[in-house]
Amino acid sequence: MSIYFVSNDNPDFHYFIIKSWRKSLTEIKDNKSYEIWTQNLSKVYGRGGKQLKAVDSINIALEPGIHGFLGPNGAGKTTTINMLVGAISVSAGMARIRGYKIGSIKSRRLLGFLPQDPSFYNNMTGPQYLLYMAQLNGIKRSIATQKVKELIKFMDLESAKDRKIGKYSGGMKQKIGIAAALIHDPQILILDEPTANLDPIGRADLILKIKQLSQKMSVFVSSHILSEIEQMCKHVFMINKGKLILADSIKNIKEMYSASSNMFILDTDSNDRVIQLLKEKESVNSAWIRESDGKVSLIPFDNCDFQLLLPKILAHNNIKLKGFFQEESSLQDIFIDIIERDQ
Repeated sequence: MSIYFVSNDNPDFHYFIIKSWRKSLTEIKDNKSYEIWTQNLSKVYGRGGKQLKAVDSINIALEPGIHGFLGPNGAGKTTTINMLVGAISVSAGMARIRGYKIGSIKSRRLLGFLPQDPSFYNNMTGPQYLLYMAQLNGIKRSIATQKVKELIKFMDLESAKDRKIGKYSGGMKQKIGIAAALIHDPQILILDEPTANLDPIGRADLILKIKQLSQKMSVFVSSHILSEIEQMCKHVFMINKGKLILADSIKNIKEMYSASSNMFILDTDSNDRVIQLLKEKESVNSAWIRESDGKVSLIPFDNCDFQLLLPKILAHNNIKLKGFFQEESSLQDIFIDIIERDQ
């Protein structure tokens, strides 16, 4: 899959198309080879002049693995997910779960789903609720009972197994919700904000569990906490104002974004002297000492010319080089920058 950005005509919106998506997703016919596949998937609310296009012609081809679904509040993430699981109707386009039409019995059997705001029967204990969910899925009681025990242990809820869900903390409710999504051994797990209501320790533990689950099934996880997506996922899809604006591996996104940056980090045994020499050569647009670590941040006029000139300056002035690199941006930094420019 190739990275792409949807840009407007503003020349300042300088994002690059690394490789155009030459094989358009709308041309992919073998949708059975994808976990989740959509073609111009859209959702419109309202009628006439009061229409709101919540999701606008999204094309996704999700391969096996763990994938993040990113976007600011109101971008259309939850609406997209609700269409995929068959909870709401589709206004236009189509989607498939391993080749089966979304909303069909066959596609739903493949899915495990944790909604953004799960609801429970608060007068049930965790095991009672999971057993009830197993029965709804047609699982034999003897098999379901053993499965419930395994899930209660896996989600670290053994100490609360006799407690009513109404007495659970927010984090415990989130865990029992994930357990319910796993009760029928799904092949694709869709999680909408799974770490909501969890404390830092709970979040770290759940991230580890989601990574473990991804060894057995594909996971599609929506979250606004970018650092968590970065820990869990290899690939991400980013949505804004109902449109898909980015799709690629996190590794590629970081590499390509860093390559487009003009800022370098330089560290020597004489950083003040280096800044003076670079300014004398008029090779940098700006350069300064970072307060955080004493290293030099600099922006050259021309990247290629600067990288050829720097070794000569250091060698001629007998200055020892300690480090020279383009600092890697976090996924959160990239996300904020892209969304601000897209706005």
